[in-house]
Amino acid sequence: MNNCYMQPPQNVQVPNYSGVNIQIFNPSVGAPGAAPVYNVNSPNYGPASTYPAGYYTNQWGGGQMNSANNVGNVNNTTTTTTTTTETQKEEEKKKTEKRKIVELTDEYIKNLENYLNSNDAEVRIMGAKEVVARLQEDDTRKDDLALNALVNKMLQDPNSQVRILALSMLDTRCATGDNLTVQLLQQMQNSAGGYGQDAVQAANILLKMSGKLIEKEFEVQDKPKKEENKS
Repeated sequence: MNNCYMQPPQNVQVPNYSGVNIQIFNPSVGAPGAAPVYNVNSPNYGPASTYPAGYYTNQWGGGQMNSANNVGNVNNTTTTTTTTTETQKEEEKKKTEKRKIVELTDEYIKNLENYLNSNDAEVRIMGAKEVVARLQEDDTRKDDLALNALVNKMLQDPNSQVRILALSMLDTRCATGDNLTVQLLQQMQNSAGGYGQDAVQAANILLKMSGKLIEKEFEVQDKPKKEENKS
């Protein structure tokens, strides 16, 4: 009688190397003399993705992934802060201040004209100084029709001091003048009479008035710091 008999199934444990656990079940199962059948349970090393889609963008991961996302958030915060700072700087440049100025009412303009019509030269000079003050306290008044009309009246005054005040306003562009201003200045320029002393300044003002003023932005260069005196 054949003493061979089927041994009970054995579970052979193979040592674990590098984290791979290999188990062999029923090594003797099979036909006599046939090669043993092995069932190996090992990890799948195929090309499957390690993380699901959207893992990085949805911040599902932990550890280093979150650290990387936090860095991105910090950069975004820095960019927002920089933009806000630049906006604040622009707003600071646009800051305004309040100043007290004289309102140009109809009654006030009529009073100035009455002073300039006075027979007393001192009164006319007083009125002329008021016209100058109204132009200088607000540069947006350089095109004011009423004030420019008063400047034209001053140009025709027989008193040289009144005329000089009018010429100074036109020369500094505190008053832009109008067509009548140009005609009066041309008369001064070509006259050899009482206005002869103002001819040169009138010619200079006409030259300036022939050029059109425009606004243009220029890059502001920082002035170099003065070197400190070496002790």
